[in-house]
Amino acid sequence: MKVDMKEVSKTKRVFTIEVPSDVVSKGFSEAYDDLRKRVKVPGFRPGKAPLSLLERRYAKDVEADLIKRLVPDYYLRAVKESGVVPVDMPEIDHVDLRRNGPLKFTATVEVQPKIGQVAYEGIELKKEEITVTEKDIEERIEELRNFHAQLEVAGEGHAIEEGDYVQVDYTGLRDGKPVKGVERKGVVFQIGSSAIPNIDKGLIGARKGEEREIEYSEQNLLLKIQVAEIKKKTLPEVNDDFAKGVGGYHSLMELREGLKGSLLEEKGEAQKAHYREEVIKRLIERNPVEAPPSLVEREMKRFLARTKRFMGKKGEFEPEEEKSFREKYMPHAEEQIKGYLLLTAIGNHEGISAAADDVEEEIKRMAQKNGQEVWQAKKSLESMDEGLEGLKSRIVEDKVVKQIMDKVKWV
Repeated sequence: MKVDMKEVSKTKRVFTIEVPSDVVSKGFSEAYDDLRKRVKVPGFRPGKAPLSLLERRYAKDVEADLIKRLVPDYYLRAVKESGVVPVDMPEIDHVDLRRNGPLKFTATVEVQPKIGQVAYEGIELKKEEITVTEKDIEERIEELRNFHAQLEVAGEGHAIEEGDYVQVDYTGLRDGKPVKGVERKGVVFQIGSSAIPNIDKGLIGARKGEEREIEYSEQNLLLKIQVAEIKKKTLPEVNDDFAKGVGGYHSLMELREGLKGSLLEEKGEAQKAHYREEVIKRLIERNPVEAPPSLVEREMKRFLARTKRFMGKKGEFEPEEEKSFREKYMPHAEEQIKGYLLLTAIGNHEGISAAADDVEEEIKRMAQKNGQEVWQAKKSLESMDEGLEGLKSRIVEDKVVKQIMDKVKWV
C-alpha cells in the first residue's frame, strides 16, 4: 500500500491511497469465482460459465462490491499508520479501479489537532468566599410562599390590579367583523405576565362581568374581552406551621437553617462550574488550539436539541430563529470543543482514565439525582447519542479539572 498524507490545515488531512495491484487482482478473481458458483447462466452448467461472459454481464457490480470492500479497509489502515485521530467520516473521491492495476483513491477527513504538552500549572484564579445572607434566605422563603400560595375568588366589586389572576372570554374583530379562529372562552392568565402587555394594561381596573375593547395592533385586531372571574393570590404566613408544611421541618428556625444549607450547596456547585469555565478559558489562552468544524457543529446541534426540549418545541426552528441561536451560541460551542481537546490531551499525557468503579459510581449518582434505579439510569445512558463513552469522557475531564485546580494559584 502506498500512502501520501497532505496536511491541508491543523484539522484536515487528505490521504492519497494506492492499493497494490496484486491485492486488486486477487479481489477480482475471488469475486468472479464466488459469482460463478452463485449465478445461473442459461446454456452452462452451474459453476461452468466462462469468465469473459461473467465480466460482460457483472463487471460493474463486481467493481462496486470490490470498491465497497477495499476502500474502507485501506483507508482505516492508512489512518492507523498516520497516527491521526479522525473526528468525522471521510469524503472519498477520485476512485480509480482497474482490472490489472492498483486501486487509487483520495480520502479527505477532519482530524483532532496535534496537541503536545499542555501548559496548565499555576493558572491564576480569584478566590471567592461563599456566603449566604439573610436576604438570600428571605428570597427563598418568598419563593416557597408563592409556590404554596392559594388562589381565591376576589371580593364583589374588586377592580383588577397587577398580580391578579383573571379568567376571560374574548373575540377578535377586524374591520368590525369576527375573525375566524380568534375566539376563546375560559382563558386564565396573570396580569403582568401576559405575552401581550397591552392586554394587561387594558384590563387594569376592570371588574367581573365587565367587557373591554383592546387594540392588538400587531395583528390589526380589536379584541372584545369579557372578564368572567378574578382571583387573588393569597400567600401563607411565615411561621412554624408554614415550615412544617413546606418540607417537614419542625420550626421556622429549622427551616431557615435548612435553607441556608441548601443555598450553600447550590452556591458551591455554581462556584465549581464558574471555576471550571475560568480554567478552560485560561487553558485556551495559554494553549491556542484549532477546533475541528465538524465537532463544533456537533456541539451546536446538541445545544439546539437541548433548547428545543427546554422550550417544549416539537418541530424544527424557523430559519431566522435558528440563525439567531447559532450566532449567539457559536463562540461558546467553539470554546467547549477547544476545552474538550485540551483536557483530553492533558488526560492522555498524565495517564488519567475512567476506571470501571468511577463509571459505576457516576451512574449511581445520576440515578439518585433523577430518582431512578441504577438499571434505569444505565438504560437511559444507553439511549443517548454518546452514551457510555460520553460518560467516560466527562469523568476524565472532571479528574483533569480537579488536577488543574490543585495547582491553581489563588489571588
